[in-house]
Amino acid sequence: MIAMVAPSSARALEATLGLQGADRSELFVELAGRDLDRVYRLAGLLLGNAAEAEDAVGDALERAWIALPQLRDPAGFSAWFDRIVVNACRDRLRRRKRIRFIAIDGSIDRAASADPFHAVLERDEVLGRLALLPDDERAVVVLHYWADLTQEAVADRMGLPVGTVKSRLNRGLQRMRSAKAPGSAEETR
Repeated sequence: MIAMVAPSSARALEATLGLQGADRSELFVELAGRDLDRVYRLAGLLLGNAAEAEDAVGDALERAWIALPQLRDPAGFSAWFDRIVVNACRDRLRRRKRIRFIAIDGSIDRAASADPFHAVLERDEVLGRLALLPDDERAVVVLHYWADLTQEAVADRMGLPVGTVKSRLNRGLQRMRSAKAPGSAEETR
């Protein structure tokens, strides 16, 4: 993955950060390494699937490496990387709507039951309701309440106006309050 950076991008990063070769790689590994667990959990909550979360984080790492010369301040890496991860998750959620997967045998069902994100979403009533939200509302709710970001920080990471974040947050919370969680006692009556 590291060797895929274009030479012009590498020169731009060297000029911007004064880094060359191994120093640039070390900086990326250090900055990304601090956030990997957190962004994996974020992607898992947004996507509801461990395998897709791993793929989304891998895609985000690749995008971040390629776009590293555009990072102006290494201190802002976490917010910049969060936005890349959220966008990778949004891409995967959009793709889900276009591609329909059909199970050929029962092996996929067994894999889904072993998925830690899927299991948590099924057991926890609040997270179960979170899974019922449209993708954009779910992303805003997860970033605001799980990642503990302000509405302004959520807007920055999603590339949205603050007013849009507020309305999606409000709509999402209203839907969660009024919805019945999948598998809840209320639903089975």
